[in-house]
This record gives sequence, C-alpha cells and structure tokens, in this order.
Amino acid sequence: MKRKTNKDILAMISNFQKFLDNKPPLPIMYAEIQMMKFKVRPIQGDLSAVNLKNEQFITTLWSLGKLDEFFQKEFYRLDIRYQELFKKVFDSIYQRYQNELNRISLQWEKRPAKESFLEVEIFKDKLSKKAN
Repeated sequence: MKRKTNKDILAMISNFQKFLDNKPPLPIMYAEIQMMKFKVRPIQGDLSAVNLKNEQFITTLWSLGKLDEFFQKEFYRLDIRYQELFKKVFDSIYQRYQNELNRISLQWEKRPAKESFLEVEIFKDKLSKKAN
C-alpha cells in the first residue's frame, strides 16, 4: 500500500472540508446520524425539554460523525511521520465543531425556558462482537 505524503494529507483534508461544506439535505443527515449510532445521555437536567431535531444540532452532529469516520479511515493509512500533522489538523477541526455544538440552543421554541442547567453526554454506541 502506498503511504500518503505531507502534500497528500493537506489535499485530503481540504477535500474532506469541502465535503463537509456541501452537506446533504436535513432528512438524509438525520438518517445518517441514526446509522452512526449516536446516543445522548443526560448527565444533569431534563432532556425532555430539548429539541434534538434542531437543524443546527443535526448538522453539527453529522459533521462530527463524518469527521470521526474520516479519521478512522485515513489515520492508519498514513506513514507514521505524517500522523502527528494529521492529528493536529484533525483536532483543530474537531474542536471547532465541539465548540459549535456547545453553543447551540436546544430549547423547544414554544416551551417556556426553564432556569435549569442541562449537561448531556453524546457518544457513539460501539458494536459488540457476538461470541460464536
């Protein structure tokens, strides 16, 4: 297998960023998020007062999911010399989406805003291997 060079990494990331900028329609993103097996678990607060179908939330979560898939697919294909650069660029993009996710208001528009604090954990459900 041919290893990617520094120039290839930057082009690869640039192409992936263009992919993220050209998002599919919202129903497709929602379906893909469901296939990504994201789970939302409340740590503190009432999750029933949250609109998890918020367009900005879905868009950001979809981007994070695609970013994770991209990393899992490409990182181990890289020559070890370029993995550190790839991680730095990846971490920068990932942090941007994490910050965006933290700024989204998920309150239902028609419900009165409660003066409560909500903290949730969002994670991917790992597939468990079945014993034969």
